Amino acid sequence: MKKLMVAGGALAVFACMGAAPTAISVPAGETVKVGAGCQFKGGVLVKTGAGTLDLSAAVLRNEGLEIREGAVLFASGGSAAVSCRYLRWNVTKTRPAKSAPPEYGNTGSQFSEFRLFRGGKMLPRPAHATAICASDWAESPKKGIDGDLKTKCYANPFVADFGEEVTFDGYSFATANDAIGRDPASWTVEAGFATAAGIQWAPIGSVQGFEAPKARFAEAGKVFPVSVSDVVPAGYPVVVRAAGRLVLRGANEMLEAVSGDGLVQLEGGASVSFGADCAFTGTVCGGGAVNFAK
Repeated sequence: MKKLMVAGGALAVFACMGAAPTAISVPAGETVKVGAGCQFKGGVLVKTGAGTLDLSAAVLRNEGLEIREGAVLFASGGSAAVSCRYLRWNVTKTRPAKSAPPEYGNTGSQFSEFRLFRGGKMLPRPAHATAICASDWAESPKKGIDGDLKTKCYANPFVADFGEEVTFDGYSFATANDAIGRDPASWTVEAGFATAAGIQWAPIGSVQGFEAPKARFAEAGKVFPVSVSDVVPAGYPVVVRAAGRLVLRGANEMLEAVSGDGLVQLEGGASVSFGADCAFTGTVCGGGAVNFAK
């Protein structure tokens, strides 16, 4: 079995790796944090060693996780990365402004371009990116992701189809050509995943009271980080052995495929629900809410 040994400091950071090693061993007293957007592919990732492996920012596309020793941490609320094909941006408030021209307060929301970021750098527009809308009017959602700063989307919510799965850890936008009262100020963002029943949506961020630049066709000037509260991917198989710990910090988590006789540890107000197919026979500690599906 191939193993990756980590030593030499209390905190180490993995950069993005194309495929996961068969095993990661973290010595006692040390923590290894996976960098945002690091993708794990291939077979089951095996965690050994008494230290802690932080997978909060990882993109898990492999066959599962086995915790043989030590702890694996999933924490929500901080910066993370997400991989998805669809995105929904719902503006709930716009900039306070006069309702009369030229400000047009309380008359809907608009923007010129929606941006994706990874590692602080703006990603190129996916080649087949478009938006999901009933028709293609002059200021339709498609204009919000057409790569042209001089067009605009005057519609809400904005639902994008990137045409392929894209991994990003931040997002931003640019203002439109007029009407500062239509600038987004508060909103929610969701990632969408294709399922047999349609697109499944998961929250990845929200903002309250942002003040966009009053300049027109201007970048927002801030990258808004992705934040996830459901940190273990839906249906992701996790085996927690007797000497292992699955640590959930600040998460509201549904575990659908967890098994083993180890420990699930809740921290920072985390709660956990176990799906009907779970075969976990271990212990849950930490005082958070625990629910079992019937």
